[in-house]
Amino acid sequence: MYHFFIRNGIRTNIDCCVIIVPMDILKSQREYECFCGSGIAFDYAASYILEHTTVKDLSKLKIAVVSDRVVSGYYYNRFENQFILHGIKPILIPVECQYSGKSLSAVDSVYKYLTDFDMGAGDWLVALGGGGIQDVTAFCSAVFNGGINILSVPTSLEAMTECAVSGKAMLNSAGHKDEICTRISYNAVICDPTFLSTVPAKFKSNGYATVIRYAILDDLSLLTDILEPSNMREYLNRVYASRSRIEAIDPRLLTLGDEIAGAIEGYFRFMNYSSGEALALSLIGAVDDKRREPLGRIYSALGLPIKLKDVSGKMIYKTLCDRLDKMSVSTMDMVDFDGESGGRWVIRNVDVEAAKEIFSKRIALISEKV
Repeated sequence: MYHFFIRNGIRTNIDCCVIIVPMDILKSQREYECFCGSGIAFDYAASYILEHTTVKDLSKLKIAVVSDRVVSGYYYNRFENQFILHGIKPILIPVECQYSGKSLSAVDSVYKYLTDFDMGAGDWLVALGGGGIQDVTAFCSAVFNGGINILSVPTSLEAMTECAVSGKAMLNSAGHKDEICTRISYNAVICDPTFLSTVPAKFKSNGYATVIRYAILDDLSLLTDILEPSNMREYLNRVYASRSRIEAIDPRLLTLGDEIAGAIEGYFRFMNYSSGEALALSLIGAVDDKRREPLGRIYSALGLPIKLKDVSGKMIYKTLCDRLDKMSVSTMDMVDFDGESGGRWVIRNVDVEAAKEIFSKRIALISEKV
């Protein structure tokens, strides 16, 4: 279904032409709305905030845009202009937080700007960037000053398909992925396919891996259009529908591959492999033999790794075992494939030593070096 908004025609005294812009409200199954349309991030972000602000005097409304150097270099001037047309000058908060940098120190750097800018509960944060920016900004919005409005503008496929609907903001700590977590809720999400053309090649894998996980767990047809969806609005709706079906069965299924992926990233200190590459490796090691070869061909087309390089499987296994041992539990839940019940993914509560054996076999399948 298409919805429309009037470009540059809300709460402003500036004369402007009226242009009707199509967009869709995605079926995200969240409390907040997820909008999608080509080019809407550069018009509707300001319109949405102005429609929903509780600040009567717009001259007192404060908006801070959190973004990284790459995204802001491409898009910030254009993005900022929609606010300037309404007489509002947002502040840009630069944060370098690819996945290795989404940490408490990144949060602290944002806090310093928010404090200096004297941001309050009625003001707005805008997360303009990929997954790392989304996590850091959402974390800040949830805990700064008791909570602050946040508009998410994801600029990567992973941020659109995962971060925008996860309901959590997660930070890395001490070489461990997603160790610090808080629940969050955006005011709204604006997905604009315009951004996808400038995602660096290495980080496209993050979005691919997220969708591949949904495909393995629920809907293999998602892989058909993963490289270049002909209609991004329709594709995101399919992705969100798949995630919702998985959540309805058991949300823990969405952790498939996390353990080995976390060990790969932790061993390399988030340097050699992106989060998507690490997850992709873990996923191909987890699928059954019948699906591994065709999935490998898809990986090759997407530029995803099929084997671990520059490290032995033993070292990744040791890193994983060290983490499991620190849990100080005798059993754990893990996602596993049940080939005896028609071939479906299930949650097993298994002895930690039995889990280690399963993970060892998966690591062996993706290792060039023993």
